Amino acid sequence: MTKFRFGYQDGDHAQLFFLCWVAYFSTYICRLNYSAVMPEISAAGLYGESQIAAVSSAFFICYGAGQLFSGSIGDRISPRIMIFLGVAISAISNILIFFFYDSFAALLLLWGINGAVQSMVWSPVLRVAGEYFCEKEKNKFGIDISTTVPLGTLASYGVSLVTVLVLPWRFVFLTCGAVVLLAAIYWWLGTKRVMRRLQANPSGDAPAGYVSLQPKKLFKLLLSCGVLLALVSIVIQGTLKDSVTQWIPTFLSQGYHTGTGVSLALTMILPIINVTGAYFAKALFKKLPNEMTVSAVFFAVAGVFLILLTMFGQKNLVLALVCMAGVTNCMFAINVMLITMVPLRFSVYGRVSTVAGLLNATAYIGCGVLNLAAGSLLEHGGNWHALFVLWLALAWVAVAVTLVCTGLWKRFSKKA
Repeated sequence: MTKFRFGYQDGDHAQLFFLCWVAYFSTYICRLNYSAVMPEISAAGLYGESQIAAVSSAFFICYGAGQLFSGSIGDRISPRIMIFLGVAISAISNILIFFFYDSFAALLLLWGINGAVQSMVWSPVLRVAGEYFCEKEKNKFGIDISTTVPLGTLASYGVSLVTVLVLPWRFVFLTCGAVVLLAAIYWWLGTKRVMRRLQANPSGDAPAGYVSLQPKKLFKLLLSCGVLLALVSIVIQGTLKDSVTQWIPTFLSQGYHTGTGVSLALTMILPIINVTGAYFAKALFKKLPNEMTVSAVFFAVAGVFLILLTMFGQKNLVLALVCMAGVTNCMFAINVMLITMVPLRFSVYGRVSTVAGLLNATAYIGCGVLNLAAGSLLEHGGNWHALFVLWLALAWVAVAVTLVCTGLWKRFSKKA
């Protein structure tokens, strides 16, 4: 591994980045596999649309609530232990679903546990970036680690597609769980020596014995720099990133009568496109060095795609896919800015994990609540057009809120 530096200063930093990348990448395999088999679950008649949405929302809400807890403790205990437990228990939860898939209570509980333990991964990963990488490499780390989202999405749908083509849908959870369990073992064994070597020669921003900013002062700082107001936009970003991605297979299956295999194959086009979102964000950030301004631009572009989706999404399959790809691509770009780069600005305050946890919690709890609304809307007299209109309205609200935050964030980022 040390032969491949990925643009980092030495083999140890390259290896640590790759280990973080694999760990977070693997969580998506056991996160979106449920979305991949939602059409199969619906077709099997085991559960209604509102029950299916409730299970999905259990993940989002438990993940978001867990972020508040894990983000705070992530600045205090070993990120190596937290990440291992999060990935390993996520894998075990998926494997158990294989055995208890026909019990709604068990499915709801296990998928909620999956969300809770996965919340233990992202914030510690960003803490690793802040403590082990210098300023220049920290920004590179933030951009590069964001590729785990679209590529992890692709991997999840890919593994699910291959599995569902040859086996009943419940085997998707067994297959994905086994793959992710291997990733947990790889993280645990791989980080043992490399972290020890890098701890002896630290290059991050926080010096040894650094005292984190106290909660009351942190709250005032988050308020003054516009981050607390930006939580509204972060809720919307989470909804348009995860809820849109989740409902695409069901929309294609119901709206265009494609089979599950075809729906998944078409859905897999999106993450291939979305991997470019991080680098679009990086390119625009060079011209507009303000995370809030860049986010506002991408929210506006997503709003245009949603206008087209609302008007033509149920009339033309190709155009619907293009619009959905455009929306999720913009959301991945915003994810880089608001969920990755913003928390890294707080490394000098020793609060990367705490801020990352807060922002991710907001995104997923908000997404979970709005996803319940989406499931209820579709089941009780609504239609896909109504859901598209809801997404469209949210996008333009986010544009307005994020623009309000730009000035406050600009003043703060000059000092950070």
